Amino acid sequence: MSATDTTVSGLHDRTQRLDEVEQHYHHTLRRFACRLVGDHGRADEIVQDALIRLWQRPAMLNGPVTDLRAWLFTVTRNLAYDELRCARRRHEFATETHTLLDRPAQDPCENLADTWVIQQALATLGHEHREVIVHAYYRRATIKTIAIELAIPPGTVKSRLHYALHALRDACKAQGITAPTD
Repeated sequence: MSATDTTVSGLHDRTQRLDEVEQHYHHTLRRFACRLVGDHGRADEIVQDALIRLWQRPAMLNGPVTDLRAWLFTVTRNLAYDELRCARRRHEFATETHTLLDRPAQDPCENLADTWVIQQALATLGHEHREVIVHAYYRRATIKTIAIELAIPPGTVKSRLHYALHALRDACKAQGITAPTD
């Protein structure tokens, strides 16, 4: 066996051992790092850095499991603290992914045009159809509630609502508004 074969074999063994260590400790280290830095993305980077440092120290891969575990958690903790110090120096703070800053700003005038078009279309409907649409969509009433309030059978409410929506759609088309196509 040549020296090159021995090196390749040792590299393969080291890679396989690192894969085993990663499979065994990755989730635990990620949870630990996430608790420290409060951000899943940064926690993933910290765990990756810890595993790279382990790769650079082949003696740790072949050592006792208890030493390896302690070493991994120590390195992860130190990397997390370094990350926090660095983020504080840059004045960066972790935010939730669903904050108002992550959402696109809505134009307040956008709904104004829609409201005006719908009002114009509703004005073209008869009283009975407009009344059913207002109860169902603006007051969010159920069919049963609308039937009680208007003193008509539920079947009549459904029928009026069906024809009212068709008439409303036709009125919107007459104004040049068409339904979006997906």
